[in-house]
Amino acid sequence: MCILFIYRNPNANSESYRLILVANRDEYFKRAALPAHYWKNHPVCLGGIDMESGKEGGTWLGVSLTGKAGVVLNLSSLEKSSTNIPKQGRGFLVSNFIISKHSATSYLDQLHKENKEVQYNPFLLVLLNLQNADVKYISNSRTSKGPTSAEDNILGFSNGYGILYKKVEAGKEIFKNIIKNVKVSKQTILIEELLTFMKSKKRYLPDAELQKSYPTKYKEYSSIFVSTDWGYCTRTHSILLVNGNNEITFIEETLMPDLTWKRQIFNNRLM
Repeated sequence: MCILFIYRNPNANSESYRLILVANRDEYFKRAALPAHYWKNHPVCLGGIDMESGKEGGTWLGVSLTGKAGVVLNLSSLEKSSTNIPKQGRGFLVSNFIISKHSATSYLDQLHKENKEVQYNPFLLVLLNLQNADVKYISNSRTSKGPTSAEDNILGFSNGYGILYKKVEAGKEIFKNIIKNVKVSKQTILIEELLTFMKSKKRYLPDAELQKSYPTKYKEYSSIFVSTDWGYCTRTHSILLVNGNNEITFIEETLMPDLTWKRQIFNNRLM
């Protein structure tokens, strides 16, 4: 599973944040990937890269200094198509967006048309405008009605479309309390509090919806930080901060092969 929380404040000033994003990427430990870096062929783009054979170049979370960001989350196996049509890597949904000149609206409208051809395994794609805090999302779930614009200032997403798992519901309240009245001058403290939050192993049970989605794994998936005995776990913590001066800070903590955590911090300014 993966999990994502977003705070949006279109009216941010120099002392406040326009956007705060925190995400956990849960994946098999052996799946090849590169930690966050500026992309060689697209130097204004930043993010980790999937290196799984046949899917090289995709990403789970990417940022462009032109003012765009995207996150993709896989949906539960209950949504999978029974057809054997070859599927494209979902990570390209993010990378293709941030390197393009498309707005989120035009990109999602086109993707909604393509969804009818079942080109991807089940996904939830969340796109952000870093200039005005607009957040739009789409899924290829059977129940999806197309692109949706977020209205709330606190958002939570996981691996269910239209389903609010208990850990997401509880996480939104914790996240809300962490970022309440936060100031840019307290950024160091904010980063540590957000990372502590995303490392929480507290299980939010019982959860009938989660159990329905993952009948044999729901207990392990019921915490914000996921740890299992079958080689699947939280591998990456990501934080994106955008303040009212268009300054961005991107923090990534990645679980390395020696089981230590590597932290990187990237500071830049929107173009």
